[in-house]
Amino acid sequence: MTPSCLIVGAGMSGLTAATALQERGWDVVLLDKGRGLGGRMATRRFAGSSFDHGAQFFTVRDSRFREAVARWESHNVVMPWFTDGGHVRYRGISGMTSLTKHLAKSLDVRSETKVQRVKPGHEGWCVVTETGERFHADALLLTAPAPQSADILADCAEQLPPEILITLRSIDFDPCFALLATLEAASCIPAPGYLRIDNGPIEWIADNTRKGISTGPAALTIHASADFSRRHLESPQDEVAALMLAAARIWLGVNVAAWQLHLWRHSKPLVEPRPPFLFTSQPAPLAIAGDAFAGSRIEGAFLSGLSAADKISTGVL
Repeated sequence: MTPSCLIVGAGMSGLTAATALQERGWDVVLLDKGRGLGGRMATRRFAGSSFDHGAQFFTVRDSRFREAVARWESHNVVMPWFTDGGHVRYRGISGMTSLTKHLAKSLDVRSETKVQRVKPGHEGWCVVTETGERFHADALLLTAPAPQSADILADCAEQLPPEILITLRSIDFDPCFALLATLEAASCIPAPGYLRIDNGPIEWIADNTRKGISTGPAALTIHASADFSRRHLESPQDEVAALMLAAARIWLGVNVAAWQLHLWRHSKPLVEPRPPFLFTSQPAPLAIAGDAFAGSRIEGAFLSGLSAADKISTGVL
């Protein structure tokens, strides 16, 4: 019989693992609670402009990732943006979701499907969604942020090796406020449209117009520092936006036409030395992957998903 796998989360790790397993003849279904795909590889339309409001780019170090990026370039999905510190920064052709949409084209992805709990059985896993829908598969791969994966596994904790949940619950994330702002005229952000500040409330600013994914005078993505974001998690949105705009004023140059605030609650994992994924065959084949395991970059998420797929395909059959 054809082996099957359910994957929770359609970000880079989940999409990479799904592609690898499907190429090896597996039946794969991805479940994602969001309306869109890609997790923090997110592009949003607001006030007539386009914004990459999560990850802005990715770099390449590993040969396996380099091969994948070369394929994506050949399909006109990604392109070099700029080079810094000896590493090329790549971006999606029309935003970071260009890549995730490309990866998802041949996959069975169920969006707006929130997993409520999972149950192991003698023949694999049963996944139950918030609406009561049930999915069954031989293997299960969780790629959601570690706290969310821990919650999903809570009902079957006694059936799992204790180190699985201990590891998941030990992983912490920095939050990050992302402020999207359109301006009445061009910004003061120099070419190529990215400025790292690392001082005070602001970590970096990107101008999506200079970046080449938006039209109009200026469409800025302003990311707050982890410290600022933690201190203002419960603050009113107007207050957070005002503080961020005040800190970025010198780089705006002109009046803000419109703004929108988004909170990435699990923005960046506080990465410690960990294996590229977690795996157990008891009580049924389960893998857990994501950027918290193989590095907090997009490349790390890719490598984690690929490694988990390798293990699943050899550990189940």
